Amino acid sequence: MLVTLVSLQLDQFGIDRFRIGYTAGMARPREFDEAEVVERARNAFWSQGGVAATSISTLSEATGLSVGSIYKAFTSKDQLCSLTLDDYVGQARDRISAILADAATPWDGIRAWLDAEVVQAADTSSTRGCYAVLLATERAAVDDGIRAQIAEHDELLRDIVAGAVRDGVDTGRVSGDVAGVTRLILTTVNGLQVEARKGITEHEARAIVDTMLAALETH
Repeated sequence: MLVTLVSLQLDQFGIDRFRIGYTAGMARPREFDEAEVVERARNAFWSQGGVAATSISTLSEATGLSVGSIYKAFTSKDQLCSLTLDDYVGQARDRISAILADAATPWDGIRAWLDAEVVQAADTSSTRGCYAVLLATERAAVDDGIRAQIAEHDELLRDIVAGAVRDGVDTGRVSGDVAGVTRLILTTVNGLQVEARKGITEHEARAIVDTMLAALETH
């Protein structure tokens, strides 16, 4: 019989806290780094071309967990995919916000971010392109949860980009309305990342971005 030993103690602030001890045979806490497992699973989904193409045995090999441990910890392949997407888009927004913040002006930040997107699109590794775009094209039409996650990310990213675009419009560097310019930029970036899955050179990707900027910026 499994027994949990519970005792009440006072911490240094005088607050009652429960101390829980486990006898031998109790279920052990997870013996793996969840963040690392999520990252490895994401790279497996990404390099295989999506969730459907990634077998549970491939995930087991990539994460170092047994098939049983994966199901015990994450319930299903879809749940694990959801965690990988949440982690990825959070990091992506942080990265873009940092690029915008480091630039001399918000619009210069947009240009710096687009430069980074050009380089990413031309990457030839197995995890080329954008992971969120990959899942959007594969899963959004058939998975309500993934579609909702991507919609939330898109809304948050639009707000981030729109703030920088508004500065460009207000200072006279950019022509057009803020919402329309923001949508054009994001659609172009998403298109670049789709092209990345097929294969696009940095020269080709930069030509697309330069053409868009030439249409937007006042001269």
